[in-house]
Amino acid sequence: MNAPDIIGIVLVRDEDIFIGPAVRNILDFCDRIIVADNHSRDDTFGILTELAEKNRKIELTRISHPEESHRLIERYAGTNTWVFGVDGDEIYDPEGLAEMKMRLKRGEFRDIWCIYGNVLNCVSIDRASGRARGYLAPPSRSMTKLYNFSLLESWTDCPERLHSGTLHFKNGVTDPPRHRLHETFSWERSCFRCLHAVFVQRSSLDTERKTSGRLNPAEIRSIRSAFARKSYVTFLARHLRSRLGSGWKHKKYRRGPLVQKPVNSFFQQRVTP
Repeated sequence: MNAPDIIGIVLVRDEDIFIGPAVRNILDFCDRIIVADNHSRDDTFGILTELAEKNRKIELTRISHPEESHRLIERYAGTNTWVFGVDGDEIYDPEGLAEMKMRLKRGEFRDIWCIYGNVLNCVSIDRASGRARGYLAPPSRSMTKLYNFSLLESWTDCPERLHSGTLHFKNGVTDPPRHRLHETFSWERSCFRCLHAVFVQRSSLDTERKTSGRLNPAEIRSIRSAFARKSYVTFLARHLRSRLGSGWKHKKYRRGPLVQKPVNSFFQQRVTP
């Protein structure tokens, strides 16, 4: 059997602080990277444009709604492809990804539907000292997104790429196996690990550090939907919750002790032709 392709799908909006390393660190891992910018107002699109001009692997496009990002990868359903979802606040360890790529290419996980990696959900990242503080998964929830599209017949109707929607698997499979690397390997030993800057300032437009985390598209739609229905009490309640912070992110990503880890390898400049 031929080695699978690895396709990156990057969805961003106002991510100019970390978008450079987020994309550069996956260049060697991916055979192709589709980057969808959703109305960024900061320098995100400029940074991405420069990266795309230097790297033929990168296909840069602008979208008007997050759901368009999933349509860009729907065609890979049923093909020998792993799809790797990355956000602008997700910086992967490129050294570990080199090992992960070899394992994927030799078919080690061919019967696995999705793979969960190790994550440090960061409350601070200090590039000068090469240290980051945050909460590890486990016990926090892993948010890495690596999916085996060869097991699919189709995946449609997603509000954004790789989130919910309608999935049809081959051979009538309803619950294909998942591999949780983060439950087997420690942060130090993992070949698939990510700095998740969920509680760290991500855009130069932010006037202060965002410690509550951003709303996801579903949360934004629920606020707008309540206003459109003239359900103003619901709208006000949802809007206030959004201003006070996204509570579910704290519940998922702030579990366990606050730890500090060395992260120099995540920010080393990589030169890829």
